[in-house]
Amino acid sequence: MISIIICSYKEDYFQQVIKSIDETINLPYEIVKIDNSQGQYGICKAYNLGAKKASFDYLCFLHEDIIFKSGDWGNKLINFFIAQQNTGIIGIAGSRYKSLCPSSWAQGLFETDYINIVQCYGKETSHVNNLEQKGYVEVVTLDGVFLFTHKHVWQDNKFDEVKFDRFHCYDLDFCLQVAQNRKLFVSNEVLIEHFSSGDLNRDWVNYSIILAEKWKNSLPKGDLPGHQQKEIEWRNRKIFFFRMNILNYSLLSSLKVFLKWGFFTNFSLPKTFHFIKDIILTKLKISNKRFY
Repeated sequence: MISIIICSYKEDYFQQVIKSIDETINLPYEIVKIDNSQGQYGICKAYNLGAKKASFDYLCFLHEDIIFKSGDWGNKLINFFIAQQNTGIIGIAGSRYKSLCPSSWAQGLFETDYINIVQCYGKETSHVNNLEQKGYVEVVTLDGVFLFTHKHVWQDNKFDEVKFDRFHCYDLDFCLQVAQNRKLFVSNEVLIEHFSSGDLNRDWVNYSIILAEKWKNSLPKGDLPGHQQKEIEWRNRKIFFFRMNILNYSLLSSLKVFLKWGFFTNFSLPKTFHFIKDIILTKLKISNKRFY
């Protein structure tokens, strides 16, 4: 019934997750393991290889650093897929909005982002669930830790292994492709525990820029009031700029990114003034640290 595709780089994680799947899925399945222990594949390449090998109609693209906390999740997802026409992908974390300017899948707002996950932070864990009694919520982005779909959907929207040849933004790109013709949902019926968090490093920055450029004619995506969209666009623009600053991109290259993708459409004089002030203060703090 379900082909579970895993790009594997740590054997202990892999053994742990397949044991968890066997104990919780409650229907016929197969594991399609793409061994990436030598780092020979980007995740898009690995997932496309795995999907080609898959024997069943339903596909689950899964990170290996998780375990399942809920039972019978396979039947629940298939039943929803059959009942809800035009379903494209089901995940466990997603957002109702994707900004034009570079950002992660999440917009950082309670009213836009939906998630049901037990997330590990070092030795501590936190169960985040803001879906309340909702079984499924329609979104426009999903986090790549868990992506459940049908083989026909993948065949029409293969992972872009040319532009996204490493491990960042593949999930957003896949979701934006599928969302052109189908619906995306976050499920409250699947709970996983995730043992690592994302790394917003220079690779993430670079591939986020590639994603923004690829989809600039289709973004922003999401049905939100205009004033809220402008607030999110400005907020994400500022966050991305300072992420680039933390990662030691030059001020010029950071500003070039900042001034793209709808800057003038969402222009605000007060926000620009405060942004310039923040840049100056940040640079002064860095200079003081170097002096001392």
